[in-house]
Amino acid sequence: MALDHEDEIMDADDLTKTDRAILDFLKQGRGGDGPWGIATKGRLVDETGFSRNSVYNRLEILEANDHVRVVHEPTREFAFVSDPRDDEDGESDE
Repeated sequence: MALDHEDEIMDADDLTKTDRAILDFLKQGRGGDGPWGIATKGRLVDETGFSRNSVYNRLEILEANDHVRVVHEPTREFAFVSDPRDDEDGESDE
């Protein structure tokens, strides 16, 4: 998906409630011993409680801004890359 404004970079102020829920779910388990940060579109719909269309649209925007990436195309499994709410030290602003 191409961004309408290629020069604009998504930051924390641009995140919707859906974006925040997606990133929060993908970040669960971060810093632990087990794997974390990967989920299919379907699981993200189930876990966030947002509509399928909303989650799908926001994943495309998050992907276009390099905050998530597809790791398995057939299942549309996404992996966490970055969170615009995190500062340079890796601490969340919220």
